[in-house]
Order: sequence, then structure tokens, then C-alpha cells
Amino acid sequence: MKRFILQVFYVVFSGVMLSFSISNELLHFGSPVLALFSLYPMYMAFYKSKSYRESFFLFFFHALIVHLISSSWLANFHGFGIFTLGASALGTAVEGGCCGVVIYSYPYLLQQKKNLNSNYESRYSIFKRILWFALCYTLWEYMKSVEALGYPWGTVSMGAYSWKILTQIADITSVYGITFIYALFSAFVGECLLVLEEKQTQKFTAIKSDVKQAFKFVFIVFAVVFLYGCFRYFTLPAPKKNMNIVLVQQNIDSWNSSETNNIEISKILSEEKIDEFNEKGKNCDLVLWSEGVLNHSFPGSRNYYNKYPSSESLSKFIKRIEIPFIIGGMTISNHDKNTHANSAVLFDSEGKYSGFSSKIHLVPFAERIPYYDNPLMQKFMKNVVGMYSDLVPGFQYTLFKLPLSESKYKVTPLDYNQNPFALIELNKSGESNSETTELYIKNKQENPNAFVKVGVPICFEDSFPIVDRALFNLGAELLLNITNDSWSNTKSAEYQHFIAASYRTIELRTTMVRCANSGYSVVINPRGEIIDDLPLFQEAAGAFTVPVYEHKATVYSRFGDWFVYLLMIFFFVYIAYVIYDLYIKNLKLPDLHFKLTVENTTSRQIYLLTRILETAEEMNKTLLTANEDLQKKSDLLEEKIKKIKAENKTPKNETEKAKAVKQKPQTEKTKTSRPKTETAKVKATKANSVKAKTEKVKAEKSGTKKTVSKTKAVSRKKDSK
Repeated sequence: MKRFILQVFYVVFSGVMLSFSISNELLHFGSPVLALFSLYPMYMAFYKSKSYRESFFLFFFHALIVHLISSSWLANFHGFGIFTLGASALGTAVEGGCCGVVIYSYPYLLQQKKNLNSNYESRYSIFKRILWFALCYTLWEYMKSVEALGYPWGTVSMGAYSWKILTQIADITSVYGITFIYALFSAFVGECLLVLEEKQTQKFTAIKSDVKQAFKFVFIVFAVVFLYGCFRYFTLPAPKKNMNIVLVQQNIDSWNSSETNNIEISKILSEEKIDEFNEKGKNCDLVLWSEGVLNHSFPGSRNYYNKYPSSESLSKFIKRIEIPFIIGGMTISNHDKNTHANSAVLFDSEGKYSGFSSKIHLVPFAERIPYYDNPLMQKFMKNVVGMYSDLVPGFQYTLFKLPLSESKYKVTPLDYNQNPFALIELNKSGESNSETTELYIKNKQENPNAFVKVGVPICFEDSFPIVDRALFNLGAELLLNITNDSWSNTKSAEYQHFIAASYRTIELRTTMVRCANSGYSVVINPRGEIIDDLPLFQEAAGAFTVPVYEHKATVYSRFGDWFVYLLMIFFFVYIAYVIYDLYIKNLKLPDLHFKLTVENTTSRQIYLLTRILETAEEMNKTLLTANEDLQKKSDLLEEKIKKIKAENKTPKNETEKAKAVKQKPQTEKTKTSRPKTETAKVKATKANSVKAKTEKVKAEKSGTKKTVSKTKAVSRKKDSK
């Protein structure tokens, strides 16, 4: 019981450390030091667990603590906190518990091998344990961060944000490579502490070499990551072009604000910052408003905003400014089903509606209810929970191609997009072709520096690598995120969202601009660093010159989550190898019943029968050894009997006869008759002796020792006589 209480303490301590390594109200950008050591108590508790049940509970409790502390702001979601925070916490905890069961399979199988082979010694055992833990924990964070119910918050990588050198490997492995090296370090620290507990035992000396091997591996991994990070961090190329953008942060209440008030505040802030650009001698290329500013759905409402607001309609305002706008709004994706999509709406410089890009990855339990298409689920959510949603995910990835005002009058370079070989020829009269000559005066190709292709991930889509990678591979040179986290009422929620989004810039080596209703509105460069930002929970706007870098593929953009898939392959291959080496190779029946369920009677009987057969086999070997020993003793006794028989056939010497006569003098008559009597007695004695010796041999062969002792007694009597 004391052991289990200590394990629970370790788990709580680890969960609290990880939670406070992530952005919180005290440490706005988290603590990479806490993140680096956060998992070592969890590692110690895990490797002291004795069953699948304990492992499930430990990981369940750890995931629950991290989620409840780091994502406590979910409780502020419009009165549904018990559902958004409670349901997500329970789901995350169950996923964590299942992860614990899977991770425990390695020590369980290893223990089974030790039980079957008492002489079994595993080489590099510490190295294997820390590698296994880091691998499985990375897979666990991946599984909870992807697909429709994915929630990439509360991760180790979020705590690692401030150490930019180590985070640069994200362009190769995504954030999961960062999780792996941090989990590996924590596991090594935990293993060292476990080794120190064995310092007073003989086992300590035997495992010191394993500790050295593990240290070398961890050191090499961190050295490689550090060197690569230095190279990437200090060799950022110069931007190819710049885009002047106005960000508008309205800081409006998400639940009680009116659309008119929202638009009017945004118009005032926009015009102020456009004038600021003009004062600097620059032209504004784009105005970006946050998510959910417009309440009427497009395309049906495109004419509505020609008249609304009444003071100056939105379309007239944009036409007067003569700058394209991207504004968060709604679109109707299916009129018959009356389904809507959360979208980013594009207006051209004339104030005309030009199209939209819809949100594909919806927020689970907020924008999207699992199985909401089922009528029973709809009734339950509306009548019991009091929450419903008619939002549907977008049906396509979309890019907006926007002109750059500073490049409008630049001539396209002559060497751009030309064939590597050309032929300039004159006709028979020696005259040139005017069309060919024109190509060497002015390039009619489109100037690549005059436009920027932008992708617009909406809300927490900037936290999902799969969405931003798809936009990048379509040709996005810049990522513009519009979001609204004002309902959270906490700074930690705003900073956590920003940190999760910042890793997309490293993975794709692309600048990102975030425009949020109440923050964190910020410009992030391809190193994940902040270039410009606006204060949290304030009505503000910014006129920012955003660098646009060359669109160049990274390892991650080209191959995606290859690192995670590699870990998965290693996981299954290693499990298969251990099972083969443990059971198939040695022809042993596996005892694979889980202690989370009641044991099956049939499997238990098979297990007991196997044990009985093994015991019988051991007894048989013992009996064979004993039989061989008895046979050797029997052979020795036979040799002794032959010697005794040979001695009995030889006659007694004259001295012995004389001694017998002196001891008992008799008459001549008696002397003549006595030898006959003595001869008869001697013959009887010899017969009895031979008979006793024969019985002695039989007794020896049957394993009894009693007859042997009697035979020796008879022999002694004969000799005395």
C-alpha cells in the first residue's frame, strides 16, 4: 500500500510540473526547464507498477491532472464548462490510461522472460527502457492531437517553446520530435534515480555500464539537435518580399456584442492604421479582421452589406479605402439542410464579395458534436445539455492571391521563367520577328514579386499541422490566422493558442500573422519568434510590415509525420520480436491474461497444467540422476562380493588350527570326532555367509541398506569363531 501511495504522489508531482511548464497565469510563455524534468516522476512511478491495472490508473490520473490544470479556462465556455472541460478531461484521461496499458506491455513481457529463464540477462536494459518510454509517450501525444477529436494542448512541446535552439527540429520531425527528446531526458533522469536506490546492493555495480551507455545515447541525441538548431536559427535567409497588413483587435464580448458595434469599432481602428502607413509613405496591402465579426451568412448576404451598417455600409467603406479585406463570417454550405460553416470572407478593393475559405477542423464539443447527425444525439444535446450546433466542416482547402501595392509598377525580370535555350532568327530579308524581339524588351510573364498567396487557417486550425501543411503544399507563401478566444477570459488560454500555432512557422519555415478578437494578435517569423504583437484584452490595431520568405519545401512539408510513423513501426516490430523470442522460439505457452479483467477459468487450467508438466519433467530428470548413482554403487558392491568369495575358498593356515586346539583340549576320541563336527559347522557357516552376501547384493540393488548391515554382522561372527 505504501508503494502505491508513493506512486500516486509521483504521478501528481509529474502532472503539476508539466502543467506549470505550459503557459499559465504566472509564466506566460511556460518553462522549458520544468518541461525537461516534468516526466521523470511519472517514469519512476510507471516502472514500479506491478500490473496493467496500476499502469492504466497512473496514466489516467496523470492525463487528467495535466488537462484540468493547463486547460482550466475551458470552464468559461458560455456556461457549458462542465461539458467542455469535463467531457474533454474524461476523454483525454481514458486515452492516457489506454496508453499506460500499451506501455506496460514491454516490462510485462520482459518479466515473463525472466520468469521462464532464470539466467536471462538483458544487455543495454536501461537504454531500452528509456527509449521505450520516450517512444510510447510521443505516440500518446500524437494520438491525442490528431483527427476530429484531437486536442493538441497540454503537451510537452508547449512547455519547450522558449528554447528556440532545440525547437528548430520541428521542420524535420514536427513537434513530436521535441516531445521525444524531452521525454527521453526525463526518462534518463528517472532511471538514474532508480539506480541510486540500488546503490547499497550488488546490482548497482552491474548496471553502471548500462547507465553509461544510456548517457552516451542521450548526449548524442541532444548534441545533434543542438547543432542543427544553431544552424537553422542563425542562417535564416532574407525575405523575398514584404506585405503591409493592418491587424484589427476589437476586444468585443463574444456572447453579448452586436454586429453593428463590432463593425463600427473595426472600421475606426482600420482607418487609423491605414493612415499610419500613408504617413510612412507606404501603401497598405490588406486589412485583416478577426473571426466571427459578420453574423449574416454568405453568399446570400453579399448584398446585405451594401447597405449595412446604415452610417456607412461595409462595402462602401472598403471601396473608399481601396484595399482588400479578409473578415471572419459565416457561409451557408447547404441551403436544403440549413448547414453553416465558419469562414473567412474575402472582399476586393471595390468592396465586392469575392469568395470564402471555410474552417475544416472544427472544435470538438463546441462547434462539432460527435454523432450529431443522429436524431437521438440531437435531442439529447438540445433537451438535456441545452447545446446544439449546425456547423459543418469546410469542403476544400482555399488560397487567396493578393497583389502587393509596392510591386504594382515593377517590370517582371527578363530572366524569370524563361526557357534554358532560345533561338533568335532573322528572315530571308534579314529582318527580325517583332514578337521575338519583344520578349527581350519586356517579359510578359506574371511578376512573382507582385503577388502573395495566403492561406487562412481559422481559429484553432493553426494548431493542427495537417491543415497548415496542406495549405503550404498548395502554394501558400504566408499564413493568416483569424481567431476569437475572448470567451476564455484568461491570458494563459491566449498564450497557449499562440505557442501551439508558432510551431507551424518552424515546420514550414513560413511567416504567420494571427489576428484575434482579444489577442494574442502577433506576427511570427519562420524561427517561431515574435516580430510584432498587440496587447491582450485591449481594443487595438497594428500596422505591420510582414516579411514573406521564399516558398521552399521542408522535410516535414514533404513527408509529413514520417517520424511518428517510424516510431509506430519500431513499436510493433519490437513487440513482435519480444513475443517471438519469449514464446514462439522457446515453445512456451504465453500467460497473456490482462489483470484488468476477470481471468478465464479455461486459460487458468491450461496454465496450471503447463506448470504441472514442467514440474513432472524436473522430477523425471532428478530420478534419472538418482538411478545412475545407484547403478554405480551396485557395480562396486558386486566387485567386493567377488573378492570375498575368492578369500573364502583359500584353506586356513596351521597356526590358526593349533590355537584352536590349545584353547579347548579334548580326549583323543573327542579330537578324532571334533574335526568332523567343526568341519560341518564351518561348512554351515560358509553356506550361511554366502547366502547372506547374496541377499546383501539384492538389498543393494533395490536401494535398501538394512540387509547390508546384517551381512556384515554375520561375517564378523564367522571370523570370531
